[in-house]
Amino acid sequence: MLLMAFGAGCAGSPPVPAAQPVENPGIEAETRLWYQASTAFSDGRYSAAIHLYERYLTTYPKSRRAKEAHWELGQSYEQMGEVAGALKEYRILAGPEGAPASAQSAYAERALHRMEALRNQSGAQAGARSGHTALYVSFSNLPPMAQVETWVRQLSAQGVSAILMDASLESSFTRPPAPTGPPPGSPLPKLPGGALFSTSQGPVMTDWFSVMVPQAHELGISVFAVIDLFHAPLSDHRQESRMLLYDPTRRKVHPWSQFDLLAPPVQQQVAQLLADLLKSGVDGMVFRARAENSFAYEVSDAALRQFEAQVRQPASEVAQALRERMSVRQDAGALASDKTLWRWVGWKSRQELDVLARLKKYLQKAVPRLRMVLEIHPEALSNPTSALVNYGEDAAEARRRGFDLLLGGPSREASEVRNFGGSFKGWSRDVIQSEKGEPQTLPQGWVLLRTPAEHGGGMFTGLAQQADELRTPDIRHLVFVPDALPAIP
Repeated sequence: MLLMAFGAGCAGSPPVPAAQPVENPGIEAETRLWYQASTAFSDGRYSAAIHLYERYLTTYPKSRRAKEAHWELGQSYEQMGEVAGALKEYRILAGPEGAPASAQSAYAERALHRMEALRNQSGAQAGARSGHTALYVSFSNLPPMAQVETWVRQLSAQGVSAILMDASLESSFTRPPAPTGPPPGSPLPKLPGGALFSTSQGPVMTDWFSVMVPQAHELGISVFAVIDLFHAPLSDHRQESRMLLYDPTRRKVHPWSQFDLLAPPVQQQVAQLLADLLKSGVDGMVFRARAENSFAYEVSDAALRQFEAQVRQPASEVAQALRERMSVRQDAGALASDKTLWRWVGWKSRQELDVLARLKKYLQKAVPRLRMVLEIHPEALSNPTSALVNYGEDAAEARRRGFDLLLGGPSREASEVRNFGGSFKGWSRDVIQSEKGEPQTLPQGWVLLRTPAEHGGGMFTGLAQQADELRTPDIRHLVFVPDALPAIP
């Protein structure tokens, strides 16, 4: 029996507030910003150059240096292997199709040549070994706010090009997940919670992003927000907004702490939460994976009604399939004949990925170059069948939707990277798919690594050198985790 009637469908997402224009600080500030961008480009710090040139063009779109900025921005994108970004900059310089190069600028002819070369390019992309040397920063590892500027400068000097930062304490890679099963006999102490950015959708613990992002961007360092949508910092305490956990042995459901991403009201709240996060100026978002291998057993009235309507199969048969699975829980291969179970997990996985894809489109409409990263468990690459049943993960489909993938689990030793590198083979060599004439950003691979043991004074030496030695065309972004604890089994 279903819990309650609930309408299917998804209400429209709230509009993302338009980015506020940056006030022109004057000639001296413009010269200083141009010097920072061109220095980063000439030094080969292409990730930094991208952010500084983009900031320059946003702040001074009519500058006499604008065309040069577009050219060097395109070159920087090439060096980072981001063909879509490079083509967009070159298209700006080339001008309308068929227009003579001389009528545009001295850069137009060069831009046309680069566009042709990139379109005909096959095999490994330019700058395929480039990528982010990122440092994960948990809330407990943040420096005092008064020392952020000095701290960021130290990271830049160590070659760090990106910071991955918790958007809430529930999102942390190093914080053990809170118990989500049936209520224990005695109440657990309530842990602090709330967003680490300004939002209207829930409690705010401290607005760290308004402090960190401007300081990082000043030095060309990207900032990625790490957020767990299943435990988002929302003020929604309604039980109907959360999943329930089905216990097939007792044929009962228990309260479950995860938000139900298939519920339209939750989708609206999450969309506004991410829009608020976007206003902080972040360069990307990392969506955390499930911490528990409970995907097949997570149910809600809304999800079951949608399943019945779309698949035309009674929810009671789903319950029966879950009861039968208990006897072969450790042997996913034995479930291949259970069509009901596969319909259920396959349908629910696609529905959740559809929600994430809509959020991605919604956010990238406001900030086209925003990178969207999904964390996955290692078995999503090594044992896709098990990952689908246990975590609802379909790495291949997420890749087709244009998501970067972060290989989650405990952070790894450097020696392990090559061992699973084959799982990502060919990741960055796909043909660019166009949508309405615009080339799309290719999905890329991210991996968590332990920081070198010989660090001291709170800083980490040798990260950039180690990242350059380990990076491959398919594993482009390496995220170093200081003293990381396993967050995913």
